[in-house]
Amino acid sequence: MTERNYATVNPCVMCQPIGSVMAFKGIENSMVMLHGSQGCSTYMRLHLAHHFREPVDIGSSSLSEKGAVYGGSENLKKGLKNLILRYNPKVIGVSTTCLAETIGDDIGRIIAEFREEEDIAYDVMIIPVPTPSYEDSHNSGYIKAVEAIVKEFTAGGIHGSGIFNNKLNVVLSENVSPEDTRELRRIFSDIIGPNSFILLPDISETFDAPMTGELQKIFSGGTPHSAIADMKNSAATIGLGIANNNKAVRYLERAFDIPSQDLPLPIGLEYTDSLLAALSGTAGIDVPETYQKERGRLIDAMVDSHKYVYGIKVAIYGDPDNVLGMLSLALENGMHPVLVAASGKSPGFAGHAMERVRQVKPDCDVTILEDVDFDTFNDAVKKAKPDMLIGNSNGKYVAKEMGIPLVRVGFPIHDRVGAQRILSLGYLGAMNMLDRITNTILEAQEEKLAEKWSEPESYVPFGEDTFHSAEA
Repeated sequence: MTERNYATVNPCVMCQPIGSVMAFKGIENSMVMLHGSQGCSTYMRLHLAHHFREPVDIGSSSLSEKGAVYGGSENLKKGLKNLILRYNPKVIGVSTTCLAETIGDDIGRIIAEFREEEDIAYDVMIIPVPTPSYEDSHNSGYIKAVEAIVKEFTAGGIHGSGIFNNKLNVVLSENVSPEDTRELRRIFSDIIGPNSFILLPDISETFDAPMTGELQKIFSGGTPHSAIADMKNSAATIGLGIANNNKAVRYLERAFDIPSQDLPLPIGLEYTDSLLAALSGTAGIDVPETYQKERGRLIDAMVDSHKYVYGIKVAIYGDPDNVLGMLSLALENGMHPVLVAASGKSPGFAGHAMERVRQVKPDCDVTILEDVDFDTFNDAVKKAKPDMLIGNSNGKYVAKEMGIPLVRVGFPIHDRVGAQRILSLGYLGAMNMLDRITNTILEAQEEKLAEKWSEPESYVPFGEDTFHSAEA
């Protein structure tokens, strides 16, 4: 909040329900029902479709004035019935919105009544998630939904075998792109084996489905139900993301005594090293030659780009763990992060960001902000005067006003295509991001030179200076 504003102006975050939608879309054969007004689901469908470039169906209980006054029980039951009949899902996530939370609907009771009244619901898992839009962010909604999914699958509903499976649970605490999810699957499969881990949620197919010529009501893919139910029988859990409290990881640890480890999102050299070291230790093998070569190519790319990126002042903003990763990548490449801003409030963000700065570039004068809106961020950017912004599309107005380039990464990216294919994780992702940053710098420099050369007063005929110098 700035001195002149006493309310949030143009928030850097989206609401909690949209985070829960992203989590449920990473589950096999699942749908989401938003208990609230029609506008809420429309907003989220639009936002997600623009980012992932895929049709995104979301059910709505379509609360009206009558529902707001007398309660939304009738609407929610009708919506659930329609959803089951039209889509035939096996899992339905019911996420609340501002309106449902404000009127105080008891979602658990309504779902229980629906089960008693409708025979069609007997084999459908319905998971309620309280996600009022007026608090926290899409990240907290994502984390809440993942926790609710794990709780439901491991403690009730579908039960696993109860037999120790010696697998590794991998729980994401922040939404990453489908391409990143595919890269994570490749890394885990190569190092510990394709059947030795359970990745939750998995949006690699559901938010980036191949064109088949047939419209699927629910895209295939997502974490299988049997795998989620089996998470309670695993040997260990890795939580990817260190800024937020990964509630699903904590639940598995508390309820089933499964040891856990939180690691940063593998963005950049060192954070990827940390993940691969943990995996090679788990598997009891050296890091495979494929990844040693990729690491070598990344270092080669860092050497190639160093003369262009060194000393460049950057402002990084967005979701907390994504920002921590991009901060680490920038520091490793000699850039000068002058402003680092997390869109939401996270218990570990500021501490981890400052620790990383001290490790790599202790003399770096960086401002760290969290839980900011774009009004505050805009003021901070003007004060810090970066050469470049790194963050989601919503910062484009700040970049335009400042006349500096923006490298789009994170969520949402709604003014460009290909967000679902942006790779930022692993050594390959680091190379991809470094190339994008370096080429953006080169393009900006070329544009500035072109502007300078186009000014008539700056034109100096070839040889003129040399001629006068020779006379002198």
